[in-house]
Amino acid sequence: MGISAARPRSLWLGRVAERVAYSTFALYLILLLGANSVVTAGGPLSWLPLWRLPVADGAWEPVGIVSVLPLASVFAWLLYRHQAGRLRTMTWGWSRVVLPLALLALVALVSVAGPCFAGACETGRILRLLLLIVQGVWVYLYVVNEQPDLLWVLAAVILLQAGAAMGQFVGQRDLGLRFLGEPALDPAVKGVSVVMRGAERWLRGYGLTNHPNTTAGTLVSVVLMLPFYVGATQRRHLTAGVFFVLGVAGILATLARWAIACLVFALLIVARPWLRAVARGWRPSRRLLLMAAMLLVSGGILLGIYGDALLGRTATDTPIESRSLWERERDIEIAWQLLIEHPWTGVGLGHYVTVARLHDGWAKTVHNVPLLLGAELGLVGSFLWVWLLLAPLPRRGAFLSHAPQTALWLGFWLLGLFYPAPHPFLELRSTLLTGLVMALCAPASDRAPTCPPLEAHVR
Repeated sequence: MGISAARPRSLWLGRVAERVAYSTFALYLILLLGANSVVTAGGPLSWLPLWRLPVADGAWEPVGIVSVLPLASVFAWLLYRHQAGRLRTMTWGWSRVVLPLALLALVALVSVAGPCFAGACETGRILRLLLLIVQGVWVYLYVVNEQPDLLWVLAAVILLQAGAAMGQFVGQRDLGLRFLGEPALDPAVKGVSVVMRGAERWLRGYGLTNHPNTTAGTLVSVVLMLPFYVGATQRRHLTAGVFFVLGVAGILATLARWAIACLVFALLIVARPWLRAVARGWRPSRRLLLMAAMLLVSGGILLGIYGDALLGRTATDTPIESRSLWERERDIEIAWQLLIEHPWTGVGLGHYVTVARLHDGWAKTVHNVPLLLGAELGLVGSFLWVWLLLAPLPRRGAFLSHAPQTALWLGFWLLGLFYPAPHPFLELRSTLLTGLVMALCAPASDRAPTCPPLEAHVR
C-alpha cells in the first residue's frame, strides 16, 4: 500500500517539476531576449532588486527577481530527471562544436583569473564570467536533452522586439516602455542612431535593446530558429510563417545593413535544397507559397513607403554614415595594434576599451568579434573563433539535409564580423543566444535533421 502510494506521488512530483523547469526556462528567455538584458538599462533584470551582481565594467549593480528563474529552472529540471531516472543519461551533444567553445571559455577564465597570481584579483569580473558561462551551459544542455517546443517563445521574442522596432521606426519616437528597458529615443538628440531620409534625421528601430544592431542580431538569430519548430500542423505552419514575416519586417526597421546581409545569406543556404527540388519537378506546397507571398507583399509595402530611408543607409557620403565608417576603421586599427603588441596573452578579457583609450580617448569596442577576442585573449582567441565557425561545415549534407542548421550557424556567427556580438562572454543576451544556437545545431550530426523534411512541404 505504501509503495503504490509513493509511486503516484513520485510521478506527480516529476510532472510538476518538468512543467516548472520548462515554464521558468521559457519565461526567462522571453524576458531576456524579448526585452533589454542590460541591468543598467532598467529592463526585467532590474525588477524588484534582490542582490548585487557584477556588470560589464566591473561595477556591481542591483539585480532583481527575474534572476531567480534560472535557479528555479535548473533545480526543477534536475529533480524531474532524477524522478524519471534520467539524471545519468544527459548528453553533451556534438563534441565537434562543443570543444572549441569550451576551450574558448577556458582561455577566457585563465585571462580573468590570471591577475590573481599577482595579487590583483578582479573578483567581480571572474564571477560575472562564471555566471555567463553557467547560464550558457544551462540553456545548451536543457535544449539538447529535453528538445522543448520553443515556437511560442520565439514568437513572443519576435513580437516584442520586432513590434517595438517597427513602432519606433514608424512613429519616430520611443514607445514609453521603460519597464522593458526601452531607451529614450528622439531623432533630434545627438547619439541616437538615425539615418538620413533626404534632409531629415530618421530614427532607426531600436526594439527593446540599447542599439538597432543588437535588436537586428537578435531577430536574425530567432527568425532562423523558426524552421526547427514548424511541426506538421497547418496552425504551426501559419504561426511560424506570420512571425517569420514579422521578424523580417522588424529587421528592416532597424536598418542594420550587415544583419540584413547575414539573413539573406542564411536564407539562400536554406533555399538551396528547395531550388534543387523544384529543378527536379517538385512543386512547393500552398502553405510555403502563401508565406513567400506574405513576405514579398509586406517587404514591398515597406520598401514603397520607406525605401528612401533604406537608401539612406547605403549612402556613404552623408556625415552620419561617413562618421560611422570612420569610427569602425579607427577601432579596427586600434584592435590590430593591440593584437600586434600582445599576440600571446592579449590585454585581458573585458579590458579592451580601457587599453584602447590609451591610444585614442574616443575608442569604442571594435565591431569585429574575432579581432576583439584576439586583442583581449591573444591569437588563440581569434583561432578558436575561426575553429568554432568552421567546425560543423565538413559534415555530410551540411548544405542539403542539414541546410537549416548550417544557415542558422553561419548566419549567427557571421554577425560578429561587423558587430561586437555574438560574443558569448560580452553580455547576457549573446550568451543565451549562443546556448540556443549551439543546442539546435550540435545534435544534428548524428541523427535526422530537427527541421521537417522537404517532402513535408511539397505536393
